[in-house]
Amino acid sequence: MVKTNGNIVTSVPSVATNTGNHQPECNGERVDLLVRLGLLKLVSGISGITEESLPETLKLNLSRLRAVQAQIQKIIVISTSILVFRQILMSEPALVDPVEMENIVVRCGKEVLVLLDRSEEAGVEEIVEIMSGFSRDGEEASKTNKLQERKAVMSRMLVKSLQAGDTVFERISHAVYLATRGVVLAGNGPQGRKLAEMALRRVGAVDLTDRVVAAAEILVAVATVSVNVHGQWYKYLTDNM
Repeated sequence: MVKTNGNIVTSVPSVATNTGNHQPECNGERVDLLVRLGLLKLVSGISGITEESLPETLKLNLSRLRAVQAQIQKIIVISTSILVFRQILMSEPALVDPVEMENIVVRCGKEVLVLLDRSEEAGVEEIVEIMSGFSRDGEEASKTNKLQERKAVMSRMLVKSLQAGDTVFERISHAVYLATRGVVLAGNGPQGRKLAEMALRRVGAVDLTDRVVAAAEILVAVATVSVNVHGQWYKYLTDNM
């Protein structure tokens, strides 16, 4: 998720817009279900999608699938940043009002989102800079020459939380996967959106629901077209598994 130089992997342009169409729920047929879940598993991987990793039936969708994968990784990074920042705020004795804390967390998350949308090369250092600006201890830290030390703590926490295998990373990744799966299987209507919100709320990232829905819509569109075109071939393969 994070390169050795600290830059977040977002080299592929993220999903800019959704399909703009109603995406249907899974019809329950085995082929439809397997294709949807297969695409979801593909874009949920940490390793970048390559042409070689795709079956012939999906190679024309390489750029779309890579864009969805980049969007999902971005959602994970933002969700992790929000969770880490919330933990930091909770350790600050000056901030005791839960409503005020939540407002600060939301504003911080929005700025991180803008940062990652604006720059594909943004990394931990830039995210930490935003966090420190919202921290209530920031002003005092700057006066006592402890700001750099505080930023170092934030940076270590964030980098650790973005490592595959870390408890926080696995928790966030699983929540984003469940949120995306909800829309992939239930469609982008009220039911799918509700499932996405439920999964994201568990990690304090419900404000990213629109992003998840937009990414999932692309997967459903790709799956629907692929099943319509190659359904008989997929059925032959599944019948002989």
